[in-house]
Amino acid sequence: MKPKQQGVALIAAIFLIVIIGAAVILLASLSTRNAQQTTQSLLKTRAEQAANAGIEASVQRLIEDISSTYLWCDGSTANVAVPAYTDFTVLVTCTQHEYHRTSQPVTLIYLSATAESGSVDSVDYVWTETMATLEL
Repeated sequence: MKPKQQGVALIAAIFLIVIIGAAVILLASLSTRNAQQTTQSLLKTRAEQAANAGIEASVQRLIEDISSTYLWCDGSTANVAVPAYTDFTVLVTCTQHEYHRTSQPVTLIYLSATAESGSVDSVDYVWTETMATLEL
């Protein structure tokens, strides 16, 4: 007579529960990581748009400066308010250099805008910089 085999089904059931549990944990981890990457990508895009808006606001200010001396463009950094991106700090630095050519003088204006949101130790921290050069 053969002895009865008992407990084989229990071992198989425990094995399946462990495998399925590990798969669920892996999928949850991958899903969380994907959500964080999507959020970071969105924040990066918004930071780039905020920096570009800072450049555009500074160019508009240059256009409206009727004195043509551009006194505010002396290498200092100014905080630019971007209403669409209130959670970003946008700083614009403007410097100018004059070049005297025989035909006419040329003024080059260099704009550098940085946009930052969050704190450095935060998962949602983002920072970007955009530069532009204008010839007047």
